Amino acid sequence: MFQVPLVTSSTYLTPAKFWEVVMLYHDRSHLVNRKLAAVSQILFYKITFESKAIQHVSELFARASLLYEVRRLKELTKECITGDFIKAVVECHDKNIVLTEMSINDFKNDCSSVVISIRILIPRNKNAQKCLEAVVLDKEKNSAVFSAVMEFEQTVLAPPFLYQIELTSSHNLRINLTNFEDADTAHAEWIATKLFPKLLKWSQNCEKKDEVSSLTLIPVDDYCSTYADLKQRYGADLIREWPNKSSTNPQKYIFEDIAIASYLISLWKDYPKDKISFVDCGCGNGLLVFILNQEGYQGYGVDVRRRPTWDIYPKETRLEVGTITSSSVFPDSTWIIGNHSDELTPWIPIMALRSSPNTNFFVLPCCPYDFSGQKYIRTNTSVSQYSDYFAYIRKICEMCGFDTKPDKLRIPSTKRTCLVGTRRKSSYQDLARINEEINKFINSRLSSAGMKLRCEFEKVRNCTQLSRDLIEKIVLTCVKNLLDKENLIEKTNGDYWNKGTSLSILELSQMIVSDDLKQLKKECGGLQTLFRNHRYLFEIKDCKVHLRVPLSLAESTKYKDKPCWFLKHHPGGCLHNAENCAYKH
Repeated sequence: MFQVPLVTSSTYLTPAKFWEVVMLYHDRSHLVNRKLAAVSQILFYKITFESKAIQHVSELFARASLLYEVRRLKELTKECITGDFIKAVVECHDKNIVLTEMSINDFKNDCSSVVISIRILIPRNKNAQKCLEAVVLDKEKNSAVFSAVMEFEQTVLAPPFLYQIELTSSHNLRINLTNFEDADTAHAEWIATKLFPKLLKWSQNCEKKDEVSSLTLIPVDDYCSTYADLKQRYGADLIREWPNKSSTNPQKYIFEDIAIASYLISLWKDYPKDKISFVDCGCGNGLLVFILNQEGYQGYGVDVRRRPTWDIYPKETRLEVGTITSSSVFPDSTWIIGNHSDELTPWIPIMALRSSPNTNFFVLPCCPYDFSGQKYIRTNTSVSQYSDYFAYIRKICEMCGFDTKPDKLRIPSTKRTCLVGTRRKSSYQDLARINEEINKFINSRLSSAGMKLRCEFEKVRNCTQLSRDLIEKIVLTCVKNLLDKENLIEKTNGDYWNKGTSLSILELSQMIVSDDLKQLKKECGGLQTLFRNHRYLFEIKDCKVHLRVPLSLAESTKYKDKPCWFLKHHPGGCLHNAENCAYKH
């Protein structure tokens, strides 16, 4: 059937490695196909099929057959697709077919089964249509056949024809097509230039990782539609307002919290909204609480200090200033949220355990802290510090008696693996035993009595705590070095004014006295913060620091009562005369 070999590798692959690569592509097609947001797995059936007229069952899942059955569906959703869909495609060729539901994990350990996998491909573009894809996996023949179908071929999210990924008899990876017409298409070019190299790259990564896949605990199609909806309704307004209240990157923080809100809403889908009551411990900018409140979920956020971003949200958004301690409990909350909760992270499952028999938790570990408030000291040096810390937090969750499952979020962060803990039914005696054991564990971990949670008033690190003399000394050093190389611009009176050169932050840092630089980093966060606080003097562009050209009165009138820094400190004085300068001469 597959007569046209499109591309073949010279690399030797074992069957085990071949199936590892194929199933990675099957489970996470969006890693290769950038048109996809996700894949929603609908059916996964082992099939027993016999027909003298058909060489292989994969022949039956061509575009025409699939499109006919898709058109008969009420709608392209998980609820509308059952095992009868596969029967309708196959049964006319073998009335004695046997379909047996199978898990993907069982298939990975199988040696000879043929499996039909039916999935819905969910587009990244919210205006595009979903697509059905059938995959025929044959363990004995080391073959995987893919076929995607949509009503209109030009908008299809995946190649609209059958293509086969196989392991040849000489143990090489090969992709085959059924005819030359398909080979002369843009879709075939994508297979050869994008998909095939990615499969090869995966095959050469011999280190087998026990990696958590993304969005495994929620319906992925619900998540994608919820995220697109929340992004459309809240994104633009928040991005417009955010810079007025925060210097943090709006693209990162806004879309990260929209994604986390989408995840929680999808996770809570099976619960009535009035049964959900949450508390976000260490809620920070408050955005997650705002979105959940706006979507009808009852709950509130607590943090040690009020953030300027809280002013963006309406009054009904419940954000409170308060200190959370090791003894804090929330008996009225069914979910405790720890979203990058830092020092509170190991305490989240403890607080959920002690709050009520109905309290669950969601925690997204980030910075590694232990119960004492000190940084966590890793115990397993064979893995990364984050992996070791994540395993430690998971151990605490399981010790507390929760059914604890990891999942990977789709957020713009390197720390994106969360833990979801739900209550198991436990007797009073079991809860008493668990509490006793967890208290012993906490006491064994504490290096000193009490715990060091974040202070109510956090240490300010924005240069305001440095002496004025030190700041002026560093600023003048930077200006002097920028002016060492002349770059003359003409003044209105015909004279010339030195604008100076540009240098990287690293180059400037090497020109500052070491002790001064250490003090700056300790109290301020570094040179970049200093430059931001003196934006009337410095401009950072293309990773280089320049002197900013002094403002003229025509450009701004709001600084006229402030003295002109350039007039006093620049060797050539100010670029402008007293009448034209935006500052006071």
